[in-house]
Amino acid sequence: MHSLQIINFWQDVKKDYAIGRIYLPQNEMARFGVTEQHIAEERVDAAWCELMQFQTQRARAMMLQGAPLGSILTGRIGLEMRLIIAGGLRILDKLESAQFDMFRRRPMLRPFDWVIMLAKSAPYSS
Repeated sequence: MHSLQIINFWQDVKKDYAIGRIYLPQNEMARFGVTEQHIAEERVDAAWCELMQFQTQRARAMMLQGAPLGSILTGRIGLEMRLIIAGGLRILDKLESAQFDMFRRRPMLRPFDWVIMLAKSAPYSS
């Protein structure tokens, strides 16, 4: 699940920067006018929000592209796949709700999120 790893990167921008890592593509940072200083200063301006909106839309599209696999697989593995997809999408929703300020409002799954994810993890229909 490539998209799940990407979502984890967006969730952990601050933590990764603290250990000398930036997982945002440099060419896309440049395209949106975002520099390493944005991360260092935890600056959430229009450029940062546009970059992160682009990143979350791409990750969401990737997650949804893989969603039918959760219906193809039966039993526990199918449920687990649907929960993984629901969890990734939930984190993306939280990133958007935080207006991409993952520096001060790192999105995390809380107990109530698991209830929502379970409710949304019914098999997808095509």
